Amino acid sequence: MNLTKPICIAENKNANVVIVTREHKRAAGILARYLNQITDADFTIQETSTITPSIVLKTADHGISGFRYRIFDKDIIIEAGNEQAMVYAVYDWLEQVVGCRYYTRSYEYIPFDANLTVCFEEYQYSPILEYREILYRDYNDPEFSEKHKITAGPKREESWGFWCHSFYTLCPPEEYFDEHPEYFALHEGKRVGKDAQLCLSNPDVFEIVKKNLKKHIEMKPKARYWSVSQNDNGAYCQCEKCREMNERDGSPIGSVLNFVNRIADHFPDKVISTLAYWYTRKAPAVTRPADNVHIMLCNIEANRGLPIETDEKSEGSRQELMDWKEICENVFLWDYCIQFRNLVSPFPNLRVLGPNIRFFTQNNVRSLFSQCNREIGGEFHELRGYMLAKLMWNPDADERAIMTDFLNGYYKQAGPLILQYIDLIHDEMEKAGGELNIFGGPLDAKDTYLREELYRQYESLLEEAISLTDCDKDVQFRVKTAALPVYYAGIVLEYGSREEQLVRIGKFAKQARGIGLVMVEEWKITVDKFVTDAVAKIE
Repeated sequence: MNLTKPICIAENKNANVVIVTREHKRAAGILARYLNQITDADFTIQETSTITPSIVLKTADHGISGFRYRIFDKDIIIEAGNEQAMVYAVYDWLEQVVGCRYYTRSYEYIPFDANLTVCFEEYQYSPILEYREILYRDYNDPEFSEKHKITAGPKREESWGFWCHSFYTLCPPEEYFDEHPEYFALHEGKRVGKDAQLCLSNPDVFEIVKKNLKKHIEMKPKARYWSVSQNDNGAYCQCEKCREMNERDGSPIGSVLNFVNRIADHFPDKVISTLAYWYTRKAPAVTRPADNVHIMLCNIEANRGLPIETDEKSEGSRQELMDWKEICENVFLWDYCIQFRNLVSPFPNLRVLGPNIRFFTQNNVRSLFSQCNREIGGEFHELRGYMLAKLMWNPDADERAIMTDFLNGYYKQAGPLILQYIDLIHDEMEKAGGELNIFGGPLDAKDTYLREELYRQYESLLEEAISLTDCDKDVQFRVKTAALPVYYAGIVLEYGSREEQLVRIGKFAKQARGIGLVMVEEWKITVDKFVTDAVAKIE
């Protein structure tokens, strides 16, 4: 549609509009606060108004998270069906129409215009992904998450009783194993009570799980989703009855899904979630999920360097999703954007984010959880989180435009050099075959995209970017953080002389400690240990 006439929001630091709403007071407060920052004018919130123009926050059904904003007559109308969606709408309007950017939890761009005037086309959108979550520290913050229309961890906990890996919570081995080892997996010829699974064909196990789940639900009655799911290991039960169910379904998901379906039958007002993960990823040949059973598919084996839809190395993961699509109208996908053993290492997967999310949504994925870094920081965590959030909201968005907008806004004059580095390392990774493993690291790429001649180019580009920001120490600090993965790779690969390595280690240690980085490998290796060991190697 054609642009409407401009509306003057403020003039000479004086508000020219009021914000009108009866129900959406929190969203109205956010809007008033940001407009004050932008214009230096004070904006009032009223339940009714005869003043024109006004910004009217109005209830109208646009789906769970959807909204619409438009100009009607001389007023700005923002519509959503609930308070959360209205907050999303306000942040989106401020971003798309006014020019705000929410780069990280600690840095956002708020334009200043004492004479703010806006003119925009109508926008209406309801996302195909009904649930969107990103595991990065920034996105665990509820306020920052809703700026990007993402569910924060604390918000998730309101609707989820158990998230995953709940078998031993519901039937703990420390309570039952000594007297009843038959409750636990018969694996490789013996019953195992530690780091294993339950015997899902045992009727007593069913009664115990049902009883304990009921107790937990009574303690948290408002939670809708309850995970009854395997532990994080591969030691599943191989007893005769469990094996029969698995053989019938052509997958160890058989015993799990039969068990979960029976549990779900006793809790018809709840959604019982279970994992299709590790040994249970293959869809069952016969058994089908009950109506209130929720499948959480984890594509842990997929290659991360090329799009899953077309990559030969991801054929298994691709087929798993296609098979589950046939029996599930709403797949919850647990995706991975991390190198668990090298959290700070270069991980050039940025080009596959858009293609993968589009592939997921085209194949019945309606809930998406992206496991990134549970620890502080991580390689390009600011940029990757930003891109994931934009693409989860709108899979058809232009990922290149999103990346460029972020780089130029967050790293400012250094943005083009960082983009040059990103393009170079992605090009070289793809030329080498596009192999990118979530359990990999620099040593895997020593002869390909991290070989020394290329590494020198990466390091040179980032050093130049750092020098370019000498006049702005805040921006330079961000650029130095972006350079941490390259320093890390050079240390691991032991490139250069002893003196070069000591300088590189010093830069890494100073910046890592400056941003509060604690771990370089999930659970195991701290920054201090990594630095100490690196120095010891060359002394």
